[in-house]
Amino acid sequence: MNKNYLIRIVLLLALLTGTFAATAPAYAMEGAAPFLPAIIVIRSTTFWDATFNGTVNADRIEQWSLQLEDTSSFSVTVTTLSGDLIPSIYFLDSSEAEISSAVGVSSETVLTFTDLPAGDYYVRVQPVSGGGTYSMTIRQTDDPVVDPDAVIVLDPALVDVGESSTATVFLNNIPAEGYASAEFSCTYDPLLVEISNITQLGLFGTDPAMVIHGPLDGSFIFAIAGSNGQRATVDGAAFNFTMTGLQVGEATIICDVRASNGNSLVDLGSNQSTLTIAEPQGVVDGTVLASKAVTVTLYNLDTTVAGTTTTDVNGYFSLTAPAGSYTIVASAVGFLDAQGSPTVTSGATTTMETVSLLAGDIDGNDVIDEFDAMTIGINYGLADPDAADLNNDGVFDVLDLELLAANYREAGALNWQ
Repeated sequence: MNKNYLIRIVLLLALLTGTFAATAPAYAMEGAAPFLPAIIVIRSTTFWDATFNGTVNADRIEQWSLQLEDTSSFSVTVTTLSGDLIPSIYFLDSSEAEISSAVGVSSETVLTFTDLPAGDYYVRVQPVSGGGTYSMTIRQTDDPVVDPDAVIVLDPALVDVGESSTATVFLNNIPAEGYASAEFSCTYDPLLVEISNITQLGLFGTDPAMVIHGPLDGSFIFAIAGSNGQRATVDGAAFNFTMTGLQVGEATIICDVRASNGNSLVDLGSNQSTLTIAEPQGVVDGTVLASKAVTVTLYNLDTTVAGTTTTDVNGYFSLTAPAGSYTIVASAVGFLDAQGSPTVTSGATTTMETVSLLAGDIDGNDVIDEFDAMTIGINYGLADPDAADLNNDGVFDVLDLELLAANYREAGALNWQ
């Protein structure tokens, strides 16, 4: 065969091979569905809850078609079987526009959907990095079954003795056929709360038939049935009642609930809520002036401490305490105390008069005298003890003595109104 002819045949074969084998540069982008992907291999899924196997790498992406005939909830799980593949999942609509994605960080990536409308979709699998074989499972997930129940809501959940809370009983997750009637058997501690004003709230339609038994000895029954075929068909408030606190404590209301679909009673379980009943609170406040920080202490009549605080830079203080009568004392080192007898009223503020403490009681014996002056003299020019620094400038000198002299021979706590 002619040598030149043989060379021409080889060149022609090479040209033809290059024409049919050539492809665009292949690559896979990280973090987003690529606009110019590597070779995309179209595959199809045929049924739910099955496992499909595939292979992807920097040059190959696989795209699975998925047809939803109904609104569906499902999960797509891609798991690496071999190689160093970190897979990502991109979910596309029929025009291949991205709907959602899950960029992988390990060998397993999951993408979930809830109530996705019927239609034609694509699931694209591609690498974040590496490559290898994988398995893909598309599994339908049923909507969680939520059992019907009842809930008691207290507003407010904390009251003072003598105050009231509104308890509302809700029926939730009512089935499609609705309830023809419901019965609520409730118990409580009659020493802690009083129940009153039991009222239906229209859940069973207009003009329902009702029975209220009690309240008596810590229990009551509320039964209700829709009249003329009316039913409770949507979740909502069935009835409410008033809980009035009688004494300090934790009052639990428990309601056992049964409902009828028109044929039989269904037990919805026992539901409860707790009302906290507190001692009525009030506020006592005021302003105490001194060159030092002042401590204000509120004492019960048995001399136990009901509360204590320190005045702010302006001398203001505020204390909260149960309603009642108290002794209040304002004190600062080196000063005579001020003492009063406020009455705290529930829900109100009692304001003490503004008082200025008298400087000079350095030894704390409730008298300003020569012994206090002696302490300044012994420690003159020093800074300890702190009680002798009456003007709070860090040194004992004639200025402290001057303050002491202004109150010389004063004794006892100041009367504080």
